[in-house]
Amino acid sequence: MEEDSGRFRPNEAPKKEALEWIQKLQFPDGYAANLRRGVNLATMRINGLKSHDYHIWIERLLPVMVRGYLPDNIWRVLAELSNFFRQLCAKELSRVVISDMEKVAPVLLCKLEKIFPPAFFNPMQHLLLHLPYEARMGGGCAVPLVLFN
Repeated sequence: MEEDSGRFRPNEAPKKEALEWIQKLQFPDGYAANLRRGVNLATMRINGLKSHDYHIWIERLLPVMVRGYLPDNIWRVLAELSNFFRQLCAKELSRVVISDMEKVAPVLLCKLEKIFPPAFFNPMQHLLLHLPYEARMGGGCAVPLVLFN
């Protein structure tokens, strides 16, 4: 990894290795098919993802994909972010979990601010603070949530 103004960019070899790993992933039919098709090794990018594919990427693949390529302290924060979204987008949420998430969100955002440069943060990253409240008020990520005590 090269550190450039607080940003971490993979060298070409690890980036290619990660993209090849994504190409080899197999998911159940219709679960995340665009991830494999979107990989372009010539440009070293992933294109054409749908919103569900991004959910799969941030909730499931991000911590696995970057482990070993980033320092442990940065990997842990990204794993916390992944877990945060996995809990938030679950089919069922308890009010206790949402309450805990409301307390964790500001701390998680501060941890991210220690890693990434200020230019990374725009209003979308700030929404992380408000999502648990919105879930508690009855709005889910993609489908209506079943709240239980």
